[in-house]
Amino acid sequence: MNQTVRQETKPRFRQTSRSLLNSGVYSEFLKKYPEHSANTQELFEKIVNTYNGMIQDVIINERDGVELPEGLGYIFVGSCKPTIKENVDISKSKQVGKKIFNRNLGTDGYVCKIFYTNYESKFKFAHRALWKFKGVRQLTRNLSKVYREDWPKYVIVEEYMKISTLVRKYQQDERRRKITKNNQITDKYKEFDID
Repeated sequence: MNQTVRQETKPRFRQTSRSLLNSGVYSEFLKKYPEHSANTQELFEKIVNTYNGMIQDVIINERDGVELPEGLGYIFVGSCKPTIKENVDISKSKQVGKKIFNRNLGTDGYVCKIFYTNYESKFKFAHRALWKFKGVRQLTRNLSKVYREDWPKYVIVEEYMKISTLVRKYQQDERRRKITKNNQITDKYKEFDID
């Protein structure tokens, strides 16, 4: 009999799950808002998931993205040129037997990226440079489908452009729109105009 000597294996490394919707977060929520103690954790998770779905819809469908509550920052979708020189289409390359490059011809060579910034927030908070945003699989897949159909509506971000500059420009444009809208309303009604 040929017996193979089994080497001693160490346990595999498994990264711990960092889900926000766990019992610890729910208990912290109840400490802060004890009036909601009659609600269950399932209802709490359902409310959070519904709200996150609404934010996801705004990120995908609105050109200017969304401003997160509590001054946490801005998230928007931008079009930019790919940073990878060789974007290989793996499945087609295996079929043909040589490298086939994905040129993104349907989107004129642009790819979509999700941008997050908190540098233009109204209130500065500690360690804001350490914050980052990573889209969940549901968001990235839905965005990919929508982007291919209507890619020109998103903001084009140049290679070395500061994202905070784009957000500042958006805020100024919004203020101008509100001012012109208010002026149009006041111009319609003139109290002492007899004609």
